[in-house]
Amino acid sequence: MFTNFFKDRIIILLPLLIFLTGCSVWDNFITYFNLYYNADELYTKIEKQILDQKKDLFSIETPTIPPAANADVQKLIEKCSVILQYHSNTSYVDDALMMLGKAFYYQKNYLKSQQKFKELLASDPEGEFALESRLWIGKCNMRLRNYSDGLTTLKEVRAVAIEEDEEEIMEEAFIEEIVYRKTIGDIPAAILTANEFLEISDNDEINAELWYEVGNLNMEIEDIENAVIAYENVFEYSPDYDLEVAAKIKLGRALRESGEPEEALSIFTDMRSEDKYVEKYSDLELEMGITQSDLGKYNEALELFVIVDTTYKSSPNSGAAKFEIGSVYEHGLKLLDSAAVYYQKASTASLPKEYLNLARDKNRLFSRYVLLKKDLKKNGKELFYLQNPEEFKKDSAQYVQDSLAIAEEISNVKELQESWAGLGDLLAGTEDTTGYYQDSVKVADTLITRYIDSLEYINRDTIFSKVRNPMPQDSLLVAQFDSMFTNKIFDPNAKMKLEQEKRERENLRNQLVASLPDTLKFRNNPPRRPKITEDSLKTLLAKNQLELGNLFLSEFDMPDSAYKYYYSNLTEYQNNNYYATSMFAMGSYYLTIDNQKSADSLFNIIYDNYKNESVVNAAAAKLNKPFIDLNYDPAMEEYKLAEEYLLADDYYSAIDKLKEIPELYPKSSIAPKAIYASGWIEENKLNDYTAAVESYDTLIAKYPASEYVRVIAPKVTFYKQEKRKQESALLDSLNALAHLDSLVADTSLVLEGTIPSVDTVQVAVSEDELTPVEQENEALFEAKKSPVVKEPVWNPRKRR
Repeated sequence: MFTNFFKDRIIILLPLLIFLTGCSVWDNFITYFNLYYNADELYTKIEKQILDQKKDLFSIETPTIPPAANADVQKLIEKCSVILQYHSNTSYVDDALMMLGKAFYYQKNYLKSQQKFKELLASDPEGEFALESRLWIGKCNMRLRNYSDGLTTLKEVRAVAIEEDEEEIMEEAFIEEIVYRKTIGDIPAAILTANEFLEISDNDEINAELWYEVGNLNMEIEDIENAVIAYENVFEYSPDYDLEVAAKIKLGRALRESGEPEEALSIFTDMRSEDKYVEKYSDLELEMGITQSDLGKYNEALELFVIVDTTYKSSPNSGAAKFEIGSVYEHGLKLLDSAAVYYQKASTASLPKEYLNLARDKNRLFSRYVLLKKDLKKNGKELFYLQNPEEFKKDSAQYVQDSLAIAEEISNVKELQESWAGLGDLLAGTEDTTGYYQDSVKVADTLITRYIDSLEYINRDTIFSKVRNPMPQDSLLVAQFDSMFTNKIFDPNAKMKLEQEKRERENLRNQLVASLPDTLKFRNNPPRRPKITEDSLKTLLAKNQLELGNLFLSEFDMPDSAYKYYYSNLTEYQNNNYYATSMFAMGSYYLTIDNQKSADSLFNIIYDNYKNESVVNAAAAKLNKPFIDLNYDPAMEEYKLAEEYLLADDYYSAIDKLKEIPELYPKSSIAPKAIYASGWIEENKLNDYTAAVESYDTLIAKYPASEYVRVIAPKVTFYKQEKRKQESALLDSLNALAHLDSLVADTSLVLEGTIPSVDTVQVAVSEDELTPVEQENEALFEAKKSPVVKEPVWNPRKRR
């Protein structure tokens, strides 16, 4: 912007070179033609390429160097560096510093750029480049995130520029601050700065863009009323074509969002009727469709979206139209399955920037919806088969019959295709029109092949079955088939009508799919016998229904559908982990229909009866009641009572209370501790080792992973080993006594023959009645008997 001045100055001074021989003039002359002229040409070319990329004056994206201009930028830096190094006494040093600073700025090397502008400012603080240098120093500070210094510099530059009527520098300073406010999300401050700019600007082109930007900023903060005013003000300043089109479309959108869809539709319709907006027809028809949908005219909206989708397939608006079709099905017609199909198509299509996240999120949401419905149907069918095994057998038999019927139909189709293939040979060489008929046959065969291939083979087979054996409801199908064979296939212009035939086939396919019997619809999906228990299936069904209900309530705004799933959970699947959560969901449903009493009733049930589930605190929040400690365990209260008995030396009451805990709360973490405590009391307080071991055995059996098992397991093992040893020793002693008794019995038998017979009464005479002589003989007999070796008595406390 400042180079023309120097060019004019050189031209004026050229005639004086004849009379001047000063070295400085000659150096300027040589420098200009050898270096500066080329550098200035490069700079002008580069800056134009960079600025042409930036269509939006207030874009938050910094300008970038086009790939084709990178080499030129490097050349510019080299030439300017040469001027500074070897021609520092010429008048082009300031120009070289300015170009060099801007070149580094566009390369995003902001430190070097700022340094060059500071050098320029230091060389002549009051020179013609001083104010512009300060502007670029402020811009570099903003890019270096020295926001405080940058804003201060920009405001100072702005004030001086206004005073000295430097319009371009003032505009740059305002724009830089507005962009910064947008970048940090301070939209109200950006609007204030823009309005301040509007008050002092007399540049119509800039003012039109400013009002457009103010409208956009107001839309961001949902100040629709001021956005409408701002967009309308754009047309007070004769905007260029692009800005006019953009402002009109934005004005229509703002009016639609402000509750004036009829006026918005009028704007779009008027623009669509003018040829000068032909390049924007896809945008206008898309906006017309959205507006018709807002007016509740869903069929008209769908027609417009289909036009956009099919007419402008290479445009991102085609993908946007798919998304809007899905939106109509979701919000307008409440056909969620159809909405899922179009959201999925939109997510894989080319889309305008503002639709990318929307399409991705909707596709994710509806993919979940489709999966939940699929799981619900599958689990419900399996539960039905589990409860009705005869139905499983019946459906399995029917599936086999259907599969055989399908195989037969496929065979018939192949026969028909073979017949058409042979017809060409019959017609070959018959008349001069043979070529025409052969071409017709080829067209017919191609059309039939495409027709058949466009359908799933099950539908294809159904077509031929219905044509050969038509039912009354199949009259439309037969008529269309006859028409295709008699009127269109042999039409010389058949190739021109393929597109129309394709649309008719698509419609026919949809009719056929809808008319298929249920037994044919689950092709490749035979009845399956459940592999899990009935309780597990019911739990899965409860989970599926709860999640589906939540989608209907919170995402699809269909509370009646949500109620159906919640009610089913509460009445059909009561004994599962999702019961309390389903009750809370039902309470949320009642809140959406303003039934506070029913909602509070359910929340109170949860609060009073489900203190160990996380949903209890959600209910507490709804009731404004204290939150529950989710670590609360009712078994702890029982355990504390048992501890009180123990401290009072009431051991048996303590044991009774401790043994109740695992029976009442078997899943509590206190249960294994209670069993251990009861065994400890029996062992250490009552010295009842047998009872203690029984308690410890119960602990090992019921809670093998408990930390207390690691404590008592070695003790129980040792006790049992010693017990077995004692039992073994006792058994050995008993066996030895039995053996001794046997020996005594044998001795009695041996002596039986030598002892004289005596009267039975005398045998019974006690030892005390023997005479002294007899007693002496008995003692002598005992003394002569072999000593008996006795087994020592087993000592259980002594290790063997």
